[in-house]
Amino acid sequence: MSTDESVLADGDGTPPAPRRGGARRKTPEPRASTTDGTRSWRRDHPVSTPLAGFFTGTVLVIVVLLLLGAILDLVVGYDVSQHPWVFLVALGVLLLANLLLVFVGGTRRFARYMLFGILTTPAVIALTGALTSWLLIKTDG
Repeated sequence: MSTDESVLADGDGTPPAPRRGGARRKTPEPRASTTDGTRSWRRDHPVSTPLAGFFTGTVLVIVVLLLLGAILDLVVGYDVSQHPWVFLVALGVLLLANLLLVFVGGTRRFARYMLFGILTTPAVIALTGALTSWLLIKTDG
């Protein structure tokens, strides 16, 4: 083995890029990118649409209902804790908007996962509240 063969790290015959200090390493391969500079795997990955849809539905339920309660309390002085029907109407409007997205062809998959996020968030909150209340009553009762 000669000195020239040890410099060529890979078998394709191209020398690796020089490093500081005289050592050599393999040149990095160019990454796949789109015209706007973002990596294409983020959009094309099969998990990105379901995750984005689910967390969009979760954030919609939490943020929209929170903002609705805060605006009603600040502007009108309406106590939504005594009249929860306002939240049910707002949740119904969110469901209708999501069903419109289900019928549009390009957003159907995203909207299904968003609907799953919208429906599971209140269920998780209700089950957590019920379990917490049961545990408090059982231990203090």
